Amino acid sequence: MKHHGRLAALLLVAVAAVLGLMTFAGGAGALLDPGAAFTGDDEDAITQDGTAELRDVAVGNFLTECPQAGLRAKGDTAQPLDRRQVDAVEKISNQSGNIRANQDYTCLPQDETSLDVNPTSHSNLVGGANDYRLGTGSSGFYATTDGGKHWYDGIIPFPTAGAAQSRGEGFIVSGGDPAVAFDRAGVAYYAQLAFFRGNDTGGVFVSRSTNGGFTWSRARIGGANVPTPSPGPNTDPRQPGDGVVSFQQDNDDLLNSSVNFNDKEYLTTGPRPAGVTPQCFDPSHAPAPCNPDVIGVDRLYVSWTIFNSAANGGGSQIVLSYSDDQGRSWSNKTVINGSAAFCVGRPNNDCRDNQGSTPTVNPTTGQLWVGFLNGDTPDEDQYLVVTSTDGGQTFGAPMFASSIFDINYPRANSTRPDCINRGAQTRSTLTNSCFRVNSYGNIVADRRGGAFADDLYVVLDDNRNGTPASSNVDVFYLRSTDGGRTWIGPTRVNNDRSVTPPNRDCGRAPGSLATGTGVNAACGGVIDYGNDNWFPWIDVSSSGTVSVGFFDRRLDTDSVQSEWPTSRSRPGNYLTWFFGATCRITSTGTPAATGTAIPAGAQECNANEATLNRQPTAPVDPGATVAGSNQTGLPFKNFQVSDVPFNLDYSFRGGIFIGDYNNVAVPDNDNTTYGFWTDSRNGRSSGGPGGGVTNPSEPGRNPLCEQSDVFLDVLSSDSGGGKDSGNHGGDYTGSLDPFLVTLCPPVAQDKKSVG
Repeated sequence: MKHHGRLAALLLVAVAAVLGLMTFAGGAGALLDPGAAFTGDDEDAITQDGTAELRDVAVGNFLTECPQAGLRAKGDTAQPLDRRQVDAVEKISNQSGNIRANQDYTCLPQDETSLDVNPTSHSNLVGGANDYRLGTGSSGFYATTDGGKHWYDGIIPFPTAGAAQSRGEGFIVSGGDPAVAFDRAGVAYYAQLAFFRGNDTGGVFVSRSTNGGFTWSRARIGGANVPTPSPGPNTDPRQPGDGVVSFQQDNDDLLNSSVNFNDKEYLTTGPRPAGVTPQCFDPSHAPAPCNPDVIGVDRLYVSWTIFNSAANGGGSQIVLSYSDDQGRSWSNKTVINGSAAFCVGRPNNDCRDNQGSTPTVNPTTGQLWVGFLNGDTPDEDQYLVVTSTDGGQTFGAPMFASSIFDINYPRANSTRPDCINRGAQTRSTLTNSCFRVNSYGNIVADRRGGAFADDLYVVLDDNRNGTPASSNVDVFYLRSTDGGRTWIGPTRVNNDRSVTPPNRDCGRAPGSLATGTGVNAACGGVIDYGNDNWFPWIDVSSSGTVSVGFFDRRLDTDSVQSEWPTSRSRPGNYLTWFFGATCRITSTGTPAATGTAIPAGAQECNANEATLNRQPTAPVDPGATVAGSNQTGLPFKNFQVSDVPFNLDYSFRGGIFIGDYNNVAVPDNDNTTYGFWTDSRNGRSSGGPGGGVTNPSEPGRNPLCEQSDVFLDVLSSDSGGGKDSGNHGGDYTGSLDPFLVTLCPPVAQDKKSVG
């Protein structure tokens, strides 16, 4: 079996390597290879989050001199001295109308974005991202009350804990994996991970904000409200357990995966289903009476992955917890991934090896769905969906939505040894790059109710149209009109050139990933089958406009230069833009009890080759049959959102991390769609051709020049017409050369000290 043994090993690998993506300093050896501690680690899909796995990368000691494109006028706020030269890329980027959300000057990265819009005030947007301004990966927040013209940002407060739980430190450092959501009353919620960097202690936490994302509650692990005498009086008025979704204390104070690890959470809100009453809990997550004064208008749901320790049977299970009192108390976690005939390799067909879950709620019925990637298959991974009609208390068996063709990616350090010297993880990557990628996707429920009450939309990306030597990642869309029992698709979202290779599995055996440098010869070399499109996110408006945002490389057709020449294997497919795509759903229809006919009312937004797919009764092995190849009649209108390209080799030290997802958000009763993405237009070289392949381009530079920021703009506001109708200064159409290799800007004399 493909996944059972590999994922058990990977679980331990990922947890042991946990918790970093923190920093920048050091050479290739500074970042531990998560696969080094275990044999047989050849799985990419079921991995831990970046801030967890890259905990050991060192950030640097700050410098106030780096490009700052995208900041809006600061008004009366203090401005830094400007002692550097503004290079060509910054001059071009300053003409862009894209909006930078993070306001810091630390020259350190932000990545992995989440966004939501206040339903009571559509000019109030709140976002989150992994934020490294403190010198370690933390949870950044970004709030605006004027649609993005002005921003306030900061770091979500670290959860507090007693001395015994916190190694005497009193708190646990946040670790990112942001998820932001508003309830219908306009209260904002922020879910995050927090964990120690030196042992296995960690958890999932939620903070809330009642003023539009400017001030946040602080999670409290344990504690009591009973006064205690000096010298340690208890004067903390916070409710014990406030904001603690799940907490796991280490049992031996070592980073060795001896206990379970919480990872990759996501958050949503929605009305309680009919007949479901509010339920509150004590700090141990046992049922307790509710204070009626703090019952929220909506139930909050957090789903996440638990990487089980070997003592707990291994695997990575999807669990869920809910809260009715605005995140103050949380139900005990429930394992929701279940078992099914199409899951193979575990006892009793357990679907036990999972990652990348996202929850969604129908805002009219309160029905909950959770989608996630599963690896218990003969070969390709699969996207599964579970649902609950009683507010997350119980779930039905998993439903199969689609195969995910993610086993044939190029792999950093394995098929791509050029990535070793850059300190990359042994993970799926893209042609010409070394950062890791995934095929998680997300799911969203239609908002309209009535005939649309059972309509769901999923977006994911994979390499079905590429090979282990040549990535050609595409974005695919799926639709269900009966609550997840049948699925229509796949339909390719990106409408640029994508050619199906003659043998997408060249260089690998069935049930295994490709390994070794012989892949290029087996695949006939690195061939241009199309440029990569990845990290999609989907949302739907109250009028049925389906919007997708994603990274896109279609506009780089023939560039040849790059920051790391040894990683450049073909022209083009190097620089990146953020793109949007839209399509309008105006009708629906329920499939017949049998047959494969797509209902007449469910024909919109489907490629010509889309099919109706029912639940399989056995493990799915697509083999040579690849749905979504050579599609025609592509219905999604595509458009450029980022005005300028950005070089993701400059997003993080060595170009090895860009986060794990982007985001889009649509306000209620509004067709405006906001895109929120990781953007490295302000990043520059700290190693590469400027000083040799492995040496800094400017020895002694501190901090390094790689950085990424969080950018926002409007994807579409025309009911699905596909226009680029954001706050743009105009799309850049000049030469791409300045973006291909851009050294750290040289420091000039302080202007204020001249003369």
